[in-house]
Amino acid sequence: MANNTLSPLEQDLLTEIFNLGVANASNSLSKMVGEEVKLSVPTVMFDSVENVASSIGKEQFISGVTQEIKGPFNAQSMLLFPEEGSIEVVSKMLGGALPQEVVVEMKQEALSEIGNIVLNACIGSVGQMLGDNFELDLPSYKMETAEHILVSDSHKAIDIVMFIHIEMTLSESNVTGYMAFLLESGSMEKLKQCLKSSLDAIQN
Repeated sequence: MANNTLSPLEQDLLTEIFNLGVANASNSLSKMVGEEVKLSVPTVMFDSVENVASSIGKEQFISGVTQEIKGPFNAQSMLLFPEEGSIEVVSKMLGGALPQEVVVEMKQEALSEIGNIVLNACIGSVGQMLGDNFELDLPSYKMETAEHILVSDSHKAIDIVMFIHIEMTLSESNVTGYMAFLLESGSMEKLKQCLKSSLDAIQN
């Protein structure tokens, strides 16, 4: 496994980068639904694919939106909601008055749009801070166990997972969500180099 140790300054910078991305996503989601959507300050950590799956709950069913990214580092980005929470998110996003069967029918489309907004905002924030661009594949929706999404679908060699915990608040309802960036082989070192270069530029 790659050396996943960041310096305190690198960790602070990375958290701030994602905080800016989450804030942009929150504004976009609020405009989309016509009411305030709050996303908490993200908690960023690094761990193995297996440990991340265990922390969510390997057998926990997850609704997820995944997107391949290529650029300063390569990764598979994911926005993940436990199944019950995903239904609640979509219901609130659609106004909260629709029958559950309608919400279920619209869940894939709605979550794909939410995932597109949140992931793109965060990836855009990372790219802006690092002074580089990422190529993004089209988002893909999946509903599987956490283990299947994170482990079985990892077709490429994965060094480590950048795992991000967020809380979404909408209409006085709190839902736990996760972002995961499955960093391909060598990408952790590339990320650390990018953060160091950004800090050097800021400090100079």
